[in-house]
Amino acid sequence: MEIEIVEDKKQSLYVYENDKLLFYSTIDFKWTGNNIIKIFDSKDDLNLEIEDYNGFLWSQKFKISFQKTREERNINDFTYDYISFDENENLKRQKEDFFALNQNCFYSLKGTKIAQTKQKMWNSPQKIILEINDKYLDLKDLIIIHILVIRTGFNSSD
Repeated sequence: MEIEIVEDKKQSLYVYENDKLLFYSTIDFKWTGNNIIKIFDSKDDLNLEIEDYNGFLWSQKFKISFQKTREERNINDFTYDYISFDENENLKRQKEDFFALNQNCFYSLKGTKIAQTKQKMWNSPQKIILEINDKYLDLKDLIIIHILVIRTGFNSSD
């Protein structure tokens, strides 16, 4: 399955599957740090609010301020490199190669590659293609949320 993530002029990201909006994100930049990223679904319902509590974009750790209660997959912990959910399951994000400028990465669960992102370098606004293995579609929302948190406002710090 292929999903498209597109940035607008306000550095919000919009997630589309077959031209249908799934999620979008916004960022509230704070000059003092602690930027706030909000993720909404296609009905404009707030799903997640995360604070970059180190005061830097790309911080290693985020603080979850709000999470919509779900019967499936609740997020326990969040960093730039992984998202922990349920009973300490971890989706890990890894770079495709060692070049710092290349933003392509893949997501793995228990050592199995389940999804990958592709984007052209130097694109502004951002456009990311997410490809998810069909066997792991139940993790699609978690992967999308992770990408939205770590990539929303990304171009402000380039």
